[in-house]
Amino acid sequence: MNEAPPPRADTVPQALGRLRVALEDAYVRASRELGLTPQQAELLCAAMSPAAVGELAQTLRCDRSNVTRLIDRASTRGLFRRRGGQEDGRVTVVELTPEGERLARRFLAGLTAQTAALRASWSRERHQLAVDLLTEISDALDASQQLRRRGRRLDGGRT
Repeated sequence: MNEAPPPRADTVPQALGRLRVALEDAYVRASRELGLTPQQAELLCAAMSPAAVGELAQTLRCDRSNVTRLIDRASTRGLFRRRGGQEDGRVTVVELTPEGERLARRFLAGLTAQTAALRASWSRERHQLAVDLLTEISDALDASQQLRRRGRRLDGGRT
């Protein structure tokens, strides 16, 4: 049985909502093919360059303790290794093992494959426009969140 596609979005917020749902579904499909949860796959991608646990928590927008637990589970699978920071030994830096990097690249390839047919019909200019628009939206949402955080700090968390 074929399901009817969702109604076309009329506004940017509606389009973003549809995109969020579609991305979540794409992440689930691509991660399951590799025996990962979507959160583990996101962590692998976020850690493609060595990073401190706190930096990864900021990137993934979750608590440091959640990132630590994700890293612990992924480390038991041989996907991460830990080391002390070069400038501050108290900071834990994590980096992907070769197996972790392989899985991260396979996950990204799975996501890429899900839009390959669409993107094949795009000109180079349209591709760049899509990248630019999505980056601009992400940057604006990040900036909005940072302003809210600063506002909460300034008023003692009463917003």
